Amino acid sequence: MPEKEMAIKFLINFAVTIAAALSGYFAAYTGLRVELAAKAEARYVDQLDVRLARLEASIDERFASKDDFSEFKNVVVGKLSAIETMLGEQNREN
Repeated sequence: MPEKEMAIKFLINFAVTIAAALSGYFAAYTGLRVELAAKAEARYVDQLDVRLARLEASIDERFASKDDFSEFKNVVVGKLSAIETMLGEQNREN
């Protein structure tokens, strides 16, 4: 019986060792997958950030913002008012 008990203990120890090795393997495999996914996501986000920056620069070059348009409108209105004033003064003189 002691031989039989030793064989059972050996099989149990062997099974626990195999289970530990498998759990270590799957933990390492999962960790690597998570790390690779994080790197891929970071790369994707970086590429998206670069694309958005290019788009923003392109929009800034091609179109005026609301503030730019408002400033331009104020300048034009100011110049037209100056022209009206000057023409009004010339009409009074004549």
